[in-house]
Amino acid sequence: MSTLYESDPRTQWFRDAKFGLFIHWGPYAVIGRHEQARSRLQIPQDKYDQYAAQFNPVLFDPDEWVSLAEDAGCRYIVITSKHHDGFSIRRSRVNDYDMRRTPYAADPLKMLANACARKGMRLGFYYSIMDWHHPDYLPRRVWERNRSAEGADLNRYLDFMKEELRELLTDYGDVAFLWFDGEWEHTIEEMRSLETLQFIKQLSPNTLVNDRLFKRQPGNPADFGTPEQYVPATGVVGIDGKATLWEACMTINEDSWGYNKYETVFKTERDLIRKLVEVVSKGGNLLLNIGPMPDGQIQDEFQTRLKAIGRWLKANGEGIYKTTASCFPKLPFWGRCCVRESALYLHVFGWPVDRRLRIPGLKNGVLSASLLADPCCALACSREGQDVLIQLPEQAPDEIASAVKIQLDGSPEVLPFEIQPDSDGAIHLGVEAGELHTKFGQQAKLENVLEHVFITNWNRPQDVPTWTFTTPAEDRYRVVITYAVNGKETDGMGEMEIPALAHYSIRIDDQDLPGKAFSTGRLWVFKSFEVGEISLGKGQHQLQVFLTPGPNGETMNLEKIVLEPIDQAVP
Repeated sequence: MSTLYESDPRTQWFRDAKFGLFIHWGPYAVIGRHEQARSRLQIPQDKYDQYAAQFNPVLFDPDEWVSLAEDAGCRYIVITSKHHDGFSIRRSRVNDYDMRRTPYAADPLKMLANACARKGMRLGFYYSIMDWHHPDYLPRRVWERNRSAEGADLNRYLDFMKEELRELLTDYGDVAFLWFDGEWEHTIEEMRSLETLQFIKQLSPNTLVNDRLFKRQPGNPADFGTPEQYVPATGVVGIDGKATLWEACMTINEDSWGYNKYETVFKTERDLIRKLVEVVSKGGNLLLNIGPMPDGQIQDEFQTRLKAIGRWLKANGEGIYKTTASCFPKLPFWGRCCVRESALYLHVFGWPVDRRLRIPGLKNGVLSASLLADPCCALACSREGQDVLIQLPEQAPDEIASAVKIQLDGSPEVLPFEIQPDSDGAIHLGVEAGELHTKFGQQAKLENVLEHVFITNWNRPQDVPTWTFTTPAEDRYRVVITYAVNGKETDGMGEMEIPALAHYSIRIDDQDLPGKAFSTGRLWVFKSFEVGEISLGKGQHQLQVFLTPGPNGETMNLEKIVLEPIDQAVP
């Protein structure tokens, strides 16, 4: 994949854009449950065709869709031209399973492409390699007993796929992306992936192609990576160790990408804005999804959240668009950094209690510091050892994320930052100083209440808080954990009552501290509990906290780990 910082005219706009709108739309919207409703509900083809015949987006207004994307601050749109069900939301010359099966007389994809062209919005097309309708696609679903595979030829299907791609690349104006999906049933060789990529480049050299055409394997020749429903702890790097282009795709709701009329859980505006900042600070783009209704309307839950992101970007977009990843491996406050040439943009999520923003190991001189929300108000700067301190005003201009612009005297140069013991020898590992190692389906996130920053919504073992720290000498430590418990728990460091069966455990390097049960409740009262003792040698160490969920989805609200030195010689 392309290296993030290389100068490539094909990908420069993508590196600058940072934020796109994903749209999943098709006959599955009529069912209103999930974009994979046919597979999940095992709907026979003839029955599913009845839903396709009801797909009639009479209220579809492409200009309104593009205007909504503009209001949200999106710089590009990606829409499903064909999902796994094989239905094409256009009028095709090679695929008769398309809008001609519906009462709708026009071509929605053409209408959207024209609207994007009028407004200068880049447009890309999602395309599913998997196809549950085409007679030549293999394999069949286990439950597709009424659809024979006799005579099917995967190579003939791939020839059909190339002709569909030819239409998309020649009939709909400039195509920013081909965003492939549904690749997991076949090898790269079986899918003729390199041949398909060469075919695309010949037809449309500037069209970007994602990594799923190549099964997301490291070192593939695609233009960008696509982590789904999670943010990689340290961005995405190639096999050479260099940062690569990537784009995290995420839903606003919890359960599905297509329209789900039964959905009741939606990410909050603060979650989405902070997720955008986090992704960009790690060198990525955010592709945020909506699933329009079958009549073409976009539900209010999506519109209100997108417009809230847009309002935030109008005030703070300078610190997002055209930026590169943070120059700091860690920050001593809860927030993120983005860089644009000689300017740092510090997006502060938790306003420091002492109103001092510490920038660790900054070698540059600071020419000025100000809030993006109030650029005329200069902020005082001072030096403390290798760090720069910025004096902040009493109140944060934005409780969700306030951007502080630091103008430097050149490109940023920073010293390596390590978590080290304080003056008393204790090592403080607050969640803001760690990274969350996670995978598809990420649930855990950072949040703040009053003066506490903590990981919440953490009920999956795949979400693992991780810290790297350094000890100056061999020593023995008492390990103390702080998290929120039910307000009825006992105070102090003593034993507590355990009404739940969820457990956590701590691993430091290759040493494990036994798991302990924890309780949850409606109250977030943060208390500390001793886990055990451990001996550590001089040098760098890694600490991780692992969760074993309870039967009722108990959530741990973890604030910090502290390693307290024990005043005794190591035996």
